[in-house]
Amino acid sequence: MGDHYADGTYLWWHLSRPSPELVTALRDGWLSGRGRVLDVGCGLGTEAGYLASAGWRAAGIDLSRTALRGAAAAHGNVAFAHTDVRALPFAPGCFDAAVDRGCFHYLPAADRPCYSGELRRVLRPGGKLLLRASLRAAGVRNDIDDQVIADTFADWTIEKMERAAVPSDTRMLEVIVARLSAP
Repeated sequence: MGDHYADGTYLWWHLSRPSPELVTALRDGWLSGRGRVLDVGCGLGTEAGYLASAGWRAAGIDLSRTALRGAAAAHGNVAFAHTDVRALPFAPGCFDAAVDRGCFHYLPAADRPCYSGELRRVLRPGGKLLLRASLRAAGVRNDIDDQVIADTFADWTIEKMERAAVPSDTRMLEVIVARLSAP
């Protein structure tokens, strides 16, 4: 996979403000407190920066060095790392929550159990995952649906899962938003 931040593909999904599902999760108390949060596939760091400004200790990971440079420049109060979600360099149980609005739907089906396992490992028991899974990756329909999420997170508690149309800076995106709790 190429660097979507270097070639401009990221404009398909980028949102330069916090996502509506994150704002709602904070407002309704589902994401409560001010613990440690991991932004998976953080891109330019919008979600991590927003969470840090709300009092969370935020870290963001991405595979794009271009995106991480931009994120670090814009959000100095967040720790960013170039790392793969399938091999996280964090201690077990070190995060209270994780958010993902741009990573899961890019993973090959065979890698999704590893994604789930790594997040389960770094989240404390009962830790929250706010997942946005796009039904298109860079405009191309993928295999994501409700059953894929249910199967991938079979040992998690799925508290809520719904299809939604959410904005990017350039268009509306069809997604599944899920609120999950780690076992």
